[in-house]
Amino acid sequence: MLAVIIYARCVTNVPAGRRERELAPRRDGRLRPQDSRPSGRRAPDDVRTEFDSGHTTGQVLLLAPSQGLGGGIERYLETIEWAFHLRRIGSRRINLERPGYLGHLKMFLDGRKALKDIGEPARIIVGHRALLPVATLLARQAVVRGVSIVCHGSEVWGSRWRPRRIAERWLMRRSDVRVIAVSSFTAGSLAGDCMATVLAPGLSQDWFDVLVGAARDRRDSAPRAKLVTVFRLASWREKGLPELMSAIEALRDDSIRLTVCGSGEPPADLLKFVSDRQWCVLRHNMSDHELARELASADLFVLATRTRSGRRASGEGFGMVIMEAQVAGIPVVVPAYGGVADAYIDGVTGIAPSEETTAALSRTLAEMLADRRRLAWMAERAGEWARLTFAPERYADVACRRLL
Repeated sequence: MLAVIIYARCVTNVPAGRRERELAPRRDGRLRPQDSRPSGRRAPDDVRTEFDSGHTTGQVLLLAPSQGLGGGIERYLETIEWAFHLRRIGSRRINLERPGYLGHLKMFLDGRKALKDIGEPARIIVGHRALLPVATLLARQAVVRGVSIVCHGSEVWGSRWRPRRIAERWLMRRSDVRVIAVSSFTAGSLAGDCMATVLAPGLSQDWFDVLVGAARDRRDSAPRAKLVTVFRLASWREKGLPELMSAIEALRDDSIRLTVCGSGEPPADLLKFVSDRQWCVLRHNMSDHELARELASADLFVLATRTRSGRRASGEGFGMVIMEAQVAGIPVVVPAYGGVADAYIDGVTGIAPSEETTAALSRTLAEMLADRRRLAWMAERAGEWARLTFAPERYADVACRRLL
């Protein structure tokens, strides 16, 4: 416990979410509240899954950095929960309620209680590497059969010599820890520290159906070109919104409109930045159906995230919203760098600028918008490829194999 307190004093900027959530599977794969009492079943010596017979054994304890704040990490973890419950693997989720050592200490205490209630072999899934020390201490409980940690993006290529990073790298090399990366790029970034298998993001069946339904209801494009971008609003500078705005202005085309969609309350400086541009609309805290309609109604999705290493690292490990946009049936312009290459097909479902400059982004937008017939062709290819590649019915088995 002392180790948690010492380590957590070094931890900053890890979002805090809501309290523990307990869920159990129904036969249709949807979620319902789970009884917290021990099942009383005699468990095997290890956590195993038997996908062919439809029967599973073992439990999962999921440690998450937040819930309700939005963003790709939360969506990734929600899809993992969906996969577990579809395959009838009981899971409990504990969210970090506040940053700092008090939040980590409470997560440790809640996790220890949850494992005691489970009373049978369980594997700990760590949704963010900053929570690994908590998981390592919880792994000392007799019922724990290993730890799987998911590594996403900028937390991997951030400052390497801060005390917390050194501790995390040391813990990831433990024999009972399995490291999962969300993309080949993230796995490569980890290669100097440890080997990682890749589990790309996926979509739950419900979210997949909403996106496909929005694409089906799409109306014909309006004469004006509509662009859309999506990100957590607090990170609007790291997501490249200033560069995107400048790139659009450089086109000198009054017919272009941009919709900025995001989770969280918009910061005051973002509101001021957007208010000066009448061709830009800001929408926040949208429902899934509203977001899907915004994506499907656009002509082009654009994400211009800046890729930076060091203390203020940023970048896309995969770019989950890129996948979502294509499932909704629109082509994409993706960041020049990062792990986005796994999320689209260059020249077929989207395109990337040659570098992270406003001029390069502006040239890319001009190329995409110049030929509306080509844009429509890429939209069709984006929908076909993304719906096949990220089909939910295959993802559940893959996720369980990688994580468990």
